[in-house]
Amino acid sequence: MDRALELLSLVAAQHGEGIKIPALVQRAGLDRTTVHRLIKALERHQLVHREARTEGYRLGLEAYALGQASMPRPPLVRQYTALMKSLARRVDEPLFLVARAGDYSHCLHMEAGSRPVKTFSETVGGIRLLGLGVPSFAMLSHMGDGEVLAHYERFQEEYLKNRMTLARLRRWVEEGRKQGFSHIHGKGVRGVGVRFSFGVSGEAALGFVAPSSRLSRNAAIDIGNWLRQEVVAMQTHARF
Repeated sequence: MDRALELLSLVAAQHGEGIKIPALVQRAGLDRTTVHRLIKALERHQLVHREARTEGYRLGLEAYALGQASMPRPPLVRQYTALMKSLARRVDEPLFLVARAGDYSHCLHMEAGSRPVKTFSETVGGIRLLGLGVPSFAMLSHMGDGEVLAHYERFQEEYLKNRMTLARLRRWVEEGRKQGFSHIHGKGVRGVGVRFSFGVSGEAALGFVAPSSRLSRNAAIDIGNWLRQEVVAMQTHARF
């Protein structure tokens, strides 16, 4: 079982490109016969799928179904609720947890603090395009230049409806890379977000968002630096 789950993790890590048997053999350190037997078992249970054209393996329908089944009570929320409550108390502004879902982000949870904003609670459970939310911008900043451009071109119409030009998006992406956190402002709100990884290939972000009247630029920068340090400490602790 340990070996089969290791192969499943390797497939998950290469889900976008797919991974072939020789690469699985090399990375798992197992003989070809064992890898072939285990990957076929995973395939029978639809946890992985082999593409006929490339002969590469990707995650299958059952893996997707398991992820969907967890969404009413996401494990990520259970893992980080106590931390979010602590962070939100210290800043006393709404704190969001979002997870990446391809080109989109899924808002999983919010800690409102003592000064809730009614419209913010409506975003929990919602799906938004990467870059149209403060925490999700931190994930966009983690992508390469080519990926960012391709992403923008796929959704240019939606971005322009939200007054997000390519030049503006690129500027904020570059600032996010330099600072180690995203700092976004517009439409009467300002916020900061920090990306982190979980599991084999998961991406998520934590972000504070508040009305601009309550959060100045300098205060946001200070909070962004502090949040980045907290997330680094959180991930270091998670590895032990």
